[in-house]
Amino acid sequence: LLDLRPGRTADEAATEAARALPAHTDRLRAAARGFDDVTYGGRTATEEAYRAIAGLDDDLERSRPRLAGSTSGAHGTDHDTSRGAAG
Repeated sequence: LLDLRPGRTADEAATEAARALPAHTDRLRAAARGFDDVTYGGRTATEEAYRAIAGLDDDLERSRPRLAGSTSGAHGTDHDTSRGAAG
């Protein structure tokens, strides 16, 4: 979803990803804060934080991003319709 950009912050990545995955906005922002807290804030990572980020990762794997200009998925649905009716 994101182009490669050296120097992008975790917060910037979360904000950009949230545009395509709006149902996950709060969790993306929380993951970015957690990353910053551990990486730059000297805090100790917790198992709870790990589980939250791992759960987000699992959910993102199953999500379909809303592409720019797309009206499908506007209500936060993540259904895979790429195969069509013939499946």
